[in-house]
Amino acid sequence: MPEFIAKPNFYVEGKEIVISKSNALIEGAYDLSPSEHDLLTLAVNKLHNQGTGGKQVFISAQEFSTANKINSNYSYEVLKETAQRLYDRKLSCTIYLDELKQMAGEEDIYTIARPKTSHEPTKLNFRWLQAVSYQEQSGFIYLMFSDPLAYLISKTGEAYTKYDYAKTIDLNGFHTKRLYELVNKWKGASPTNGKQHPQIVMALDEWKEFFGCADKYPQTAEFKRRVLLPSIKQINEQKDFILTLDQEKVGRIITHFIISIKDNQKPKNKGLKYPFRNADTVDMFTGTTDAELKPLNTKTADMFGNILGYDSSFGGKYAQQGESMPSFVARIKRELQTVEGVVRYAEDLKQAGYTSNYKPKQ
Repeated sequence: MPEFIAKPNFYVEGKEIVISKSNALIEGAYDLSPSEHDLLTLAVNKLHNQGTGGKQVFISAQEFSTANKINSNYSYEVLKETAQRLYDRKLSCTIYLDELKQMAGEEDIYTIARPKTSHEPTKLNFRWLQAVSYQEQSGFIYLMFSDPLAYLISKTGEAYTKYDYAKTIDLNGFHTKRLYELVNKWKGASPTNGKQHPQIVMALDEWKEFFGCADKYPQTAEFKRRVLLPSIKQINEQKDFILTLDQEKVGRIITHFIISIKDNQKPKNKGLKYPFRNADTVDMFTGTTDAELKPLNTKTADMFGNILGYDSSFGGKYAQQGESMPSFVARIKRELQTVEGVVRYAEDLKQAGYTSNYKPKQ
């Protein structure tokens, strides 16, 4: 067990907590208490955003209290109680063996983003933690993630979901928190089959496995009444999303549940903050029609493709379902070299600092 040393708080008062979580974890199957889910979410996000690699993370009672807006004394008790149970918690996730990587002889032949080329799904079953301990005197919990979990966290950038942690604080129950994450993953997907909004379609058994209750609720009506409907109701009450539940049947037997997602969230009007913005320069969009916009040259497209592609708010709007980060950035670079792409991303380019007289450094 490592020596316990006071760690600086990562989650502090007044700082927005944006969770970045691997889609493999978003879609994984497991069962946790609400407090366990909150703690592991914060811990996974902290390790990923610190960018230090490894698999050890500390969460202080003060961090947990601040993030969840709860009394600090209660936070100490939650961490102490949670530490006693977490070691036994397990989960399962799906990753993909990329046959092109395999043929190329790459060391890591797996991906968490479903490749569009030849691939083979591989299911992982493992523990969340290799070790856990609560230091009561110092008031923090020490978590050593298992090797498979640390691996998934290290590959978060390939395919991930971002959401505002504050939105989950008032959601009661583990099932609601899990559905909220899944909705955020699917909210930007393109509607299919002529539908107006994106849909999450899963077989009954898949839904039950996702919520960690495969061995519970033998009656479908009970699962629907006790898991799906209450979770949908809570999320709808927040008004950011309007979820609609439907079902498919074979005869009288329900085989699939379908959740349609109407996203009511307004895009944040936060400009992208980069050093290229020149407030004294009249930019390319003033008095310019779409027809007059010009494609970017290769070097400029590379520059602004990286700026936009790695911005979370931009990615939330334009990244396609299952698209890895490198593929997304490469696509944006290609599109910026077309008039159509410049027209589509005109406002984002403007916020990133592109002007009509911008010239890349030689």
